Amino acid sequence: MSILKKVLVSILALFPAKLSALSILMYHSVSDSGAFFAVSPKKFEQQMKYTRDSGFNVIFASEIDERMRAGKLARTVCVTFDDGYEDVYLNAYPILKALGIKATVFLITNEIGGTYTNSEGKTFPLLKREQIAQMRASGFIEFMPHGHTHKKLHQLTESEQEKEIILSKGVIRELTGEEPRVFAYPRGRTTPAIAEMLKRFGFEIALGVVPGLVKSGSDTYNVPRNAVDNHVGFQEFKLKLSDRVEWYNAIARLFR
Repeated sequence: MSILKKVLVSILALFPAKLSALSILMYHSVSDSGAFFAVSPKKFEQQMKYTRDSGFNVIFASEIDERMRAGKLARTVCVTFDDGYEDVYLNAYPILKALGIKATVFLITNEIGGTYTNSEGKTFPLLKREQIAQMRASGFIEFMPHGHTHKKLHQLTESEQEKEIILSKGVIRELTGEEPRVFAYPRGRTTPAIAEMLKRFGFEIALGVVPGLVKSGSDTYNVPRNAVDNHVGFQEFKLKLSDRVEWYNAIARLFR
């Protein structure tokens, strides 16, 4: 698939680029760790400079619902980070602040100041409270819940699901002084019942991991996001900020 992927990206790069909807970028780590989900600071800076220089409207995740209802999604980008790794503060935040780009960080709320071991067995330190406070005070970073312990919600009982959601919401409220309205599913897994539960607890929107663009008719409780990891080259990154990403996703599905 890697050779096919390169061919597809090269072909699609020949077509005129436009972004008629919202593209949500999903990051995890910004580091030279070599982890699959990590993007090097150098590559991240190149990506963010392209985002700024292309004149996209960059919004917080908390602005998505209003934009969807108003139909104001064209040429819009949302930068998101899952889990809340400390390297977001050390490596991503200085770049975002320097370029004037907003971003939303979804925190594993039970592990603030602790560590998280990913599926590759690599352990990463997570954001500390003082780092969260500093980023939030800058006006460029907002924080939302990503579950309390990062468990896959669809594998839990209803009471366990409620606990994960309520506790994570409470920690974010305590950290920010505001009621969080956006949720990112741990590992992107959800069900219609979980979506209804989020709605009941006051969440207006929830982000998944299915790739694609956000349009006015998109499911507000499983909003698509485009993952950016260390296998994403610059041409593919630019693809994710254009309508061509939907062509790429449709073709790629045929070969899975």
